[in-house]
This record gives sequence, structure tokens and C-alpha cells, in this order.
Amino acid sequence: MILNGYYLFVYSEIDPVLNVLGKSRRHDHCLSVFYKNDMNITLICHHEFERYSGFKHHNIAFYSKEDAEIFINTLLEPYSLSINDFVGIYGLPGLTADTDISYTSINDIKDISYHSICHLFSSLCMDTEKFYNNIILSLSFDGGPDALIDKKIDGKYYFCGALSYKGEIKYFPISSPGGYWLYLSDYFDMPEGTLMALAYATKAKSLETFKPLSNYYKASDRTIFIDEINKIIDRIMGYSDSDEGVLFVKENDTRFSEVETKISMIVKVIQELSIKNVFTQIDKILLDYSLISSDIMVALSGGYALNCPTNSKIMEKYHFKGQLCVPCINDSGLSLGMGLYYFFKNCKQFNFKLSSAYYGYNDKENLFGTIDDFRYFIADVTRGISQASNDIQKSPVVWIDGNAEIGPRALGHRSILANPMNMEHKNLLNLYKQREWWRPVAPIILEKYVKEWFENGFSSPYMLNNFCVDSTLSDHVLGILHLDGTARVQTIDYNLDNKLWKVVSDFYELTGIPIISNTSLNDKGEPIVNTIAQALNFALRKKIKIVYAYGYRIELCNHKDYGEKSPLIRFNNLFISHVKEYKKIIKQINPHGLSKTELLIYMYSPSLSVYDIKNYTEAMTVRNIVRKLKRVSGDLKFFEA
Repeated sequence: MILNGYYLFVYSEIDPVLNVLGKSRRHDHCLSVFYKNDMNITLICHHEFERYSGFKHHNIAFYSKEDAEIFINTLLEPYSLSINDFVGIYGLPGLTADTDISYTSINDIKDISYHSICHLFSSLCMDTEKFYNNIILSLSFDGGPDALIDKKIDGKYYFCGALSYKGEIKYFPISSPGGYWLYLSDYFDMPEGTLMALAYATKAKSLETFKPLSNYYKASDRTIFIDEINKIIDRIMGYSDSDEGVLFVKENDTRFSEVETKISMIVKVIQELSIKNVFTQIDKILLDYSLISSDIMVALSGGYALNCPTNSKIMEKYHFKGQLCVPCINDSGLSLGMGLYYFFKNCKQFNFKLSSAYYGYNDKENLFGTIDDFRYFIADVTRGISQASNDIQKSPVVWIDGNAEIGPRALGHRSILANPMNMEHKNLLNLYKQREWWRPVAPIILEKYVKEWFENGFSSPYMLNNFCVDSTLSDHVLGILHLDGTARVQTIDYNLDNKLWKVVSDFYELTGIPIISNTSLNDKGEPIVNTIAQALNFALRKKIKIVYAYGYRIELCNHKDYGEKSPLIRFNNLFISHVKEYKKIIKQINPHGLSKTELLIYMYSPSLSVYDIKNYTEAMTVRNIVRKLKRVSGDLKFFEA
């Protein structure tokens, strides 16, 4: 049994070479602090580095152990903690001289990546009462693992599934559609979420039937399914006007370009094939283990589990008795999964529940100091949220409250809120965020009304499911709909967030609509804001009049006099301060002048680590391997950027 006290899990990297290259073998760096008191485990906080550095999907390694300690201690300071206060620190090689106790899957589950195991446990053990009292099918669908700890990753299965029989777990490899989407995103240079939004923004679709894509189990499978996706892309991009009605249905909205229309068709095909891949696997698991889906729960994790239509269709088809998904379901939750896996392995039994999404930063204590800093731009400050529903009905408002939400989705604590009945509000939200006009915004709905307003609706507190709006009600909420009549839904309950629940309830009383529009509070390319100052900066730049901050209504003025044109700089100097040493550091490790692409592929590939690139002959061997790789794969944009 492990000791009582505080435990720190960090998903990040220390490497001076990668630091000056502006890269890391991991992305979406994060940390989690737990407190253990006998059998009871409590999550104290969870922080994603991007909220503090300002680098979206933060993937820059620390230059040194000292820099890592400075940054981590800064994040821990509000909790009166420092690195010296922990019983154990795990996950970040080079930070401590820890043992392999947190990485036991590498020896215990030899053929599956540690990365995927951590994803799996983030959702599987998010509520141990359910974990120890149910049969749970757990599926970790991701784009691919990191190799920082798992040095033999190339020979392992990348993705993990498991059956948990009231805490007794059987693991098995699965295929993940996440790789399809990662490639598609790289190919079109568009985020996966944008691709998905574009798919459902047009009526265009291919009328052809495409064969299932090859499974993605290991690194060796990538070339096969990439070739298959390329054939689909080439086929649809080659459609001509004469093929309309025979091979495809055209989008008649002239606001879409021909390329956007064809990308929309391609993404629809990949989405359909992704869902088929998932269904085929679930069908086989249920058959092999003689399981009835309605008797068991399903736990989903990994970046592909952000695919809301897939999550909802899983529930619609199989009617699992419950769905377990954490809000930080992608790599931003890996430190959480590391911790839960650690406690599972090292406690006979433990009690844990992720009670909400709100474990991030809180700067309420800075409220009045920040108001004073912005006093020229503030017309009025009043306590209370009683006017919020009226304000939202008239115009979008900035909303910041409590601890920041964890994960990539804005869940009402760092949000822009608007009227779902007003299409102009939706257009304004996309204008504020510099997004394409066709991007949808999400609804927040009072949970007790979700089945009334959405077909097959159920509790979805972390905005991880799509539901179809009841056709008789859709005209009332056009501002939150995809073209296909669906919406990415967040349900809200009084016990989880009473302020936001009160606002939505007041809006319902005012309008008869138990829904408000919600989108993340950030500019293009910017992570979700963390602080009051960042929120006020955003509102002033975007000419938004009303900000609600920690229960206070702030009315802004003098917008035209606000000189800032960009988001406020965050705590990022630590990650770029050593760039001046670039030439010296690169020369030390790379004396024979491998290109940046060659050097990065060498550092990212465990199989190449057997070569010493300080030796001329071995450096040239690496060069030849990379050249051969480039001839067979076009999937090298990350390294060439």
C-alpha cells in the first residue's frame, strides 16, 4: 500500500534540443495533483499547459529540469504546494529520480502502449463506484501514442480496449479511426473539429460505396490506410460536373467553394467508415465475450472520442446502460489517466469520483485589481447575475466564473454566451473568433429538458455527444444547429454549476427556450482564456459590451480607445528563452549537419535511437533511412514545419 499524501503526475517532456526546435514528443502537456487519504483519492487540480503558455496544444519541451520546476511550482502556488511537498512525482522523465512504479504497464501489459493505457484509465476509473460495481467495456481511440517512456513502442499495439468485470480487467488491442482523422487533418491542413463541422455544413455527398479502411493497430499499418484514404481523396476531388447526380450530390449554396464542397464529401465518407470500424469492433467484442450491451457500461477515451456523432451513435445502436467519458478525453487528460492507473495498480481498492469539469485556474482574488487596471474601459460594475438572461437575449456576453474547465471544450466557465434563437448571434460568435461562417456553436440545455428537445437525448455534461433536435422545435433554435439538424450538446444540472444553471433557467422563463448558445472564449489560434484580464482584453477587442466575471456584471465602454490588437501574452517566455542558444545546442548533438526534418525524425523514432549521429557514418545512415521514408510517405508535414 502506498503512503498517504499528495501525488503529482506530469505529462510533458524535458529536452533542450527539442526546446530550441519548438517541439516535443508529446502534445497537450498537462499535470494533475491528487491527494490520497487511505482509500480515498481526491483530484486537487488539473492544469493544461496551453492555458498558461498561450501555445495551443502545447507541445514544446522544457529546456531543463530547473525550467520545469519553475513552471510547475507556478501552477502549484495557488494551492500552497511546491514540488517538495509530494510523496511521489511521476510521468516526466528527468524531473525526479522516480522508480518505474508508475509505468508498470510497460512490463505488465507488454504488447500495448503505456500512452493508451493511461487514456483508458482516465474514463474507466473516473467514478470508482461504477467501476467496482459494473461490467464496463472501455475503448481508447487515439491518433497514436508518444514514445517518451515506451521505448519499444514501434513493436506494440498502439490502442487499448478492456473489459472490466467489477474491477477485474482484461486488456486487448483495438484499432483506432483516430489515425484516419490525424492524416486527414494533416492533408488538408485543417483541425479535425473544423473538418467535422464542414462535413455537416453542406448537403453535398458522394453516392459511391467505398470499402472499409484497413485497421490501424500498429505503426506499420499507417502506410496501408493512408494509401486507401488518398484513393478516396483523389476519387472525390476528381469529380466533374458531368458526374453530378450519378457519383455525387452537389451543394448548391454558392458561399461554399468547390474545394470546400469536395472536402465536405470526403469527410462524410471518412466519418461513415470510421463509425463502421468502431461498430465492427464492438460487435466482435460483444460476441466473443457473450455480452449483452444493455447490461454493461461503455467508457470512451482518446482524441477520437471527441467525435461526438460517433459517441452518440454508439449509444443509439447498442443502448449501453451508461457512458463514461472525462471532459479532458484527449491527450490533455493523460496526466489524469496516469494517476488513476497508478492508484489502481498500487491500492487494493480506492474511492475516486471526477465530480465536475472544473479543476482548472481560478483568479477570483484578482477581480478588483484587474477591474482597477481596466478602469478607463469600465462604465459600471454591479454584483449579481440577475440581468444575465436579458443581456444574452440582446447580445452575446463574455462569461468567466469559478475554476476553469478542463479539456478542450468550453463548458460554461470560460465562454461566450448568446441567444440560440438569433442567427445574427451565431454569425457574431464566428466573427469574434475569426472562424468560418459555417461553423456551428453548441447549446447548453437544462438537463431535465434534453429528452424533450433532442431525439435520443441523454445526460451529456461534457459536450461529447451529438443529438438531433426535435423537428417540431428546431425553428426556435436555428443558432445552434448543424445543417443536418444535430447539435453538440452540453447538459447542465443545478448541482454541477448553480450560477450557469440559474442563467439558463432565467432565459427559459423569459423566452420559453431552456437553451443558450455557448462557444469557447478564445481568439483564432489562441487557447481558451484563463484569466479575467484575458477575458476583458478579448471583450474590448471584439467590441463586446457586457462581461460577467465571478458573479459580477461588468459593463465596458471606450472600446475604440483600446489599443491592444492581439490576445494578451501569457507565461510563455520560459519556453522560448533559450532559442538564442539554437546553433550551439544543435551543433553539439548534430555535428554532421542533418537537416531539421532528419533530426526530428531521428529524435521521434525509437528504432533510430541505436544510431549515434555524432558519428559521421551513422549520421549518414540515418539520412539515408529518412530519405527512403520520404519516398514512401507524404505524411511528414509535422517534421517539415
